[in-house]
Amino acid sequence: MGWLFLVLGAVIVFAIAAGTLGTAVFKLGHETPAAILDVQEAVELVGEDLPEEVQGRVTYDEVRTIIVSALDFLSLKGISAPSGEDPRVIGERDEVVVDEQDAVAVVLGAVDRTGLEVSDADAYEVIRALLAHLERIGALGPPA
Repeated sequence: MGWLFLVLGAVIVFAIAAGTLGTAVFKLGHETPAAILDVQEAVELVGEDLPEEVQGRVTYDEVRTIIVSALDFLSLKGISAPSGEDPRVIGERDEVVVDEQDAVAVVLGAVDRTGLEVSDADAYEVIRALLAHLERIGALGPPA
C-alpha cells in the first residue's frame, strides 16, 4: 500500500513540474528578450566607435545630445517602452517601421535647434554608431 502512495506522489510531482516548465517554455517562446539601454554606456561606446577624425571634432556631451534626440524620435514613433513598462510579447503591439532617412532628418533638425556646432556628417556618424550599438544589444528588429 505504501508503494501506491509513493507512485501517486511521484506522478503528482511530475505533473506539477511539467506544467510549470511548460508554462515557462511557452512564455519564453512568445516573448522577445528585453533590451535595456543605459544612456551613459551608449554615449561611451558610441563615442569610441566613431572614426578618429570625428572623435576629434565631437565631444561626449554632443554625442549625448545627439543620442537623446535620436531616442526621443524613436520614443515618438512608439518603438521604445516608457520607463517601467515592458511590452515585449509579440503580437500585443503593432509592428513599427522607421525609415533611416527620416530618423536622420529628424535628429539633424533637433541638433540644429539645440545650437550644437556639429556638422551634419559628424551627426550622421554618431547616429550610425548609435544604430550599430542598438543592434548589438538587441534593441533593433530586422530590416523591413
